[in-house]
Amino acid sequence: MAPRLDSLRELPGVSAAALLGTDGLPLAAVGEGAELLAAELASLRGSLDRLGRRLGVGEVSRLALTTPTLEVVALAQGEYTLGAALARGVDTSAARQHLAALMEDVLKQLPASADPVSAVPAASDRAGTNSAEGGLL
Repeated sequence: MAPRLDSLRELPGVSAAALLGTDGLPLAAVGEGAELLAAELASLRGSLDRLGRRLGVGEVSRLALTTPTLEVVALAQGEYTLGAALARGVDTSAARQHLAALMEDVLKQLPASADPVSAVPAASDRAGTNSAEGGLL
């Protein structure tokens, strides 16, 4: 059973949060747009993990992006990604700390796959092409 994310909604500025596996489907989600957040985080993680492998620097473990009205912070560990969308200008440190604590719970509660690869490569990566994937929030 996936940890509940309701506690993230209590933090200042959080509008949505999602926990997802490598398939991009939310294992837990709260807030308006949480499913979209999950899908886009899956796409971003896949792209950034591929970039890290190609550069020889490893896979992504943290992600932060900012738009004129939104900040997204996310953690990736093993086959799970956990992220939250916050109103722009809100201090993200409380959300980042809470995400880290929730990720520890995720790793204790949810099974790890037998596959040592933490992210499923996109079809373009397996085919050896360099096509772009997905969009940003």
